Amino acid sequence: MFKGTLIAQIIAVISSLFIAKIYGSEAYGILSVFIGFSSILSVLNSLQLDNYIVTCKEEFTRNHWFNFLFILIPVMTVIGTLVLLPFYIIFFDKGMDFNVLMLALLSAILLSYNKTHEFFLTSNKNFSSISFAKILLVLINVFFQFAFYIKYSLYGLVYSSFISLLIVTLYFSFKNKNYFNAIDFKIIKTNLSFNSSIMTFLLPSRFINNLASQSIPLFIFAFFSLKDAGVYFFSQKILTMPLFIISSSISTVYFEKASSLMNTSKKELLKTTKKIIRFNVGTMFLFLVLMNTLGIYLLEMFLTDNWVNLRKYLLLLSFLVLSRSSFSPISNIIVVLDKNNISLLFNAILLVINCIAFYIGFIMHELTYTIYILSFLGGIAYLILTLYFLKIIKKQSYS
Repeated sequence: MFKGTLIAQIIAVISSLFIAKIYGSEAYGILSVFIGFSSILSVLNSLQLDNYIVTCKEEFTRNHWFNFLFILIPVMTVIGTLVLLPFYIIFFDKGMDFNVLMLALLSAILLSYNKTHEFFLTSNKNFSSISFAKILLVLINVFFQFAFYIKYSLYGLVYSSFISLLIVTLYFSFKNKNYFNAIDFKIIKTNLSFNSSIMTFLLPSRFINNLASQSIPLFIFAFFSLKDAGVYFFSQKILTMPLFIISSSISTVYFEKASSLMNTSKKELLKTTKKIIRFNVGTMFLFLVLMNTLGIYLLEMFLTDNWVNLRKYLLLLSFLVLSRSSFSPISNIIVVLDKNNISLLFNAILLVINCIAFYIGFIMHELTYTIYILSFLGGIAYLILTLYFLKIIKKQSYS
């Protein structure tokens, strides 16, 4: 699985440089709005009940749960859209194309469908199909990004993202076609009580977390400019690329392994968790040093003047990315330890930090202040969260 993700992301990194050069920061700003809305809705529309597919021990129940989610997701997407409707109006007033927001809604459904498929394949230990899907997603996306540029120089990135998600959804549906069956709603109703913690704590926690992270480009567009949103989004994408490779490769496997070790050997769980954290932080530290020295000079030589403040944003965001690397790949430990209330508190704090940062940046008319506050306070919060969960695992391993 790691090999597949690594290949996919190497292709994505190399192609993203050429894509950024030809499309420019404004197109990336539109993409950031598209991804922001679709990501926020994709957390809400599954109610995070897809996590139960991995933690459920009964195959029969897991299959019913898998099918139930495919009905739940589009229904909750409609409800979530109505809740967020006032925010859509703001972006209509700012001149955002209606088609972009509609595709964001459809993409939210596809994102959650794909995640449900991934969790189901994970529960069956079919990691090779997940790995292939990640490569497929990147290859199709890159192909259409270049293909659409000639005719859709502003919206090509959005259209290519949507098409690649749709094709991967069809691939996953083919792989899991034998598991699509009628739903026994009595089983669903019975198991909902087992997931009260997920809906009470994990759902609002991850929704707030996603709102705090994905809404940043949206707010930058709303209060500053579309180009600023694009530069921020691209800076974040470049810096988090290695973290995404590690997290997407390790987190799903770690989720399954941690669930198992929790019942067999908590000392081994502590050892495994520490090993992952050391590897993540060490790898990201080396990457960030290279990116802020040699890397930024190469980027500035390659890209056009369209990417103003790229050097500054990369440097300011580095501390936040390094801190996140200590926790992101092991974030599913929250579900394993049933500490969803802590996750809710943490993400509420992140949202407050975002609000403070944007308020100060807005009244000072300077986006740099906003990014500095987001990075420093957010980074400290992630480090504290990592230390807290290490302490919990250590305490339970010796109890």
